[in-house]
Amino acid sequence: MSYRLKYHVCPEHGWINDPNGFSYFQGYYHLFYQYYPDEPVWGPMHWGHVRSKDLVHWENLPIALTPGDKEDLDGCFSGSAIEYNNRLYLIYTGNIYDDPEHITFHQNVNIAWSEDGIHFHKYEANPVISEPPTDNTYHFRDPKVWREDDHFKMIIGGQKEDGRGHVLIYQSDDLINWDYLGEYGHASTIDHEGKMWECPDLSKKQAEPPTSI
Repeated sequence: MSYRLKYHVCPEHGWINDPNGFSYFQGYYHLFYQYYPDEPVWGPMHWGHVRSKDLVHWENLPIALTPGDKEDLDGCFSGSAIEYNNRLYLIYTGNIYDDPEHITFHQNVNIAWSEDGIHFHKYEANPVISEPPTDNTYHFRDPKVWREDDHFKMIIGGQKEDGRGHVLIYQSDDLINWDYLGEYGHASTIDHEGKMWECPDLSKKQAEPPTSI
């Protein structure tokens, strides 16, 4: 196709939005994204997947996550990725609508992993966090995980009961069992800083990957 993007990541067909899980595993940079393969419109979100050795030439890989299980019935929403014990783990939001009009919903946190960086297996006891804390509404999504000292830390976007956006923080030793540590930060007012803080992120300098790729 003469108009197909050749530099930027682009799926073969369908809808693409939020980039997820940018990571380095087994000699490749991996990038995932919110994806609906059936039509070029927003639909039940999957995780599309590409990888690259140079961040310029990208290889399209099989869909990493497909919704439809009880914990992610209506969508595998955004999240992140991390390497642990020679596996690549995906930490993602499960979305389930509570009514046919998709007005109300509930969300949770799930994990999946891969040993080859291509084929992913959902944890059989998902969700690893089944519901938000009591001071949060049903907006509870987009987990961002990183390693800090001997623990994993995770921040999640949410909404306080009074409607202000905020970020929650959790801690784990194994990516499966998570302890809620409390609120990381919140909006001063809805008008000034928003009613839902989606896709929170923290940046921390990591060791450089090998340069001979």
